[in-house]
Amino acid sequence: MLPFSQNMVSSFRVSELQVLLGFAGRNKSGRKHDLLMRALHLLKSGCSPAVQIKIRELYRRRYPRTLEGLSDLSTIKSSVFSLDGGSS
Repeated sequence: MLPFSQNMVSSFRVSELQVLLGFAGRNKSGRKHDLLMRALHLLKSGCSPAVQIKIRELYRRRYPRTLEGLSDLSTIKSSVFSLDGGSS
């Protein structure tokens, strides 16, 4: 899970890095590069499950799964239409 978390953290903006570092009780001031290095060091040194959950939460907030939701919706619609067509 560590490499995937590193990719997630590397995609964060400054504000998300600050939230993550603040959540972990680390210094959240500095340039983006400094914040990113601190966050990656946090991962490498072994972070708690709560921090890992926070990383996923921040990542999902930044990249919502709208495309998956839309594909699920189209599948539901097609099955509903096929049911309607079969009942008439």
